[in-house]
Amino acid sequence: MAKLASLKSETRLLDRRAADLIRSHILGGVLSAGERLLETQLSEELGVSRGTVRSALAVLAREGLVQQVAFTRWQVAETSVADAWEVYTLRGALEGLAARLAAGNVTLQDGAALKATAAELSRAIAEQRFEDVTDIDFRLHQEIVALAKHRRLADQHRFILQQVRFHMVNSGFLPKDYSELAKEHEALIDAVLQQDPARAEQLARSHNEAEVELLSRFLEALASDPSHRPIEGQPLEKEAS
Repeated sequence: MAKLASLKSETRLLDRRAADLIRSHILGGVLSAGERLLETQLSEELGVSRGTVRSALAVLAREGLVQQVAFTRWQVAETSVADAWEVYTLRGALEGLAARLAAGNVTLQDGAALKATAAELSRAIAEQRFEDVTDIDFRLHQEIVALAKHRRLADQHRFILQQVRFHMVNSGFLPKDYSELAKEHEALIDAVLQQDPARAEQLARSHNEAEVELLSRFLEALASDPSHRPIEGQPLEKEAS
């Protein structure tokens, strides 16, 4: 007798689709940090059961994008200086390890692909397409992580990049002066292509350490003065030392 398709798999697909939609609204800034998430409202808007919504929110909670408060209600995760520090330092550790491993696996074809993405990033910077810069920047780091050939590392890195984007959207934070961004990535790619694992790891870590310092200063300033925002479409400059 032929087996029937399990309805459980269909339910899991609905959970995943609901999580994808809610996640896209959070990362797009439609749902802001700390905003309450009502199961009944989400159920009506998505056209699914409250149980499906609850399962989707549990997935997003594991990803660090949603919080359950006192086991009674859901809300979009909060942002803080401490959160930013944790996210960026963990990103640095993961990307440092990934760069070290990638340097031992890279091929000429891989190098050509990395250089093509770096060139795309430089064009976006030159044309001041800053939203595209963020997307391409993330993609470049994901390509390096993929070269590490470490599945668990890639999974954790994907979650961390989501949280980085979440903090950027909700703080109004934009990365440091983009004039240095392309040079940093070129140096990192060069270290990977030269199969220099120690240098590749050091460059990947130091790239994120600079962001940790800048983002922490920005969020501290924002906490004391909510009007402290970068100019629309412009990168946040480093303070004079």
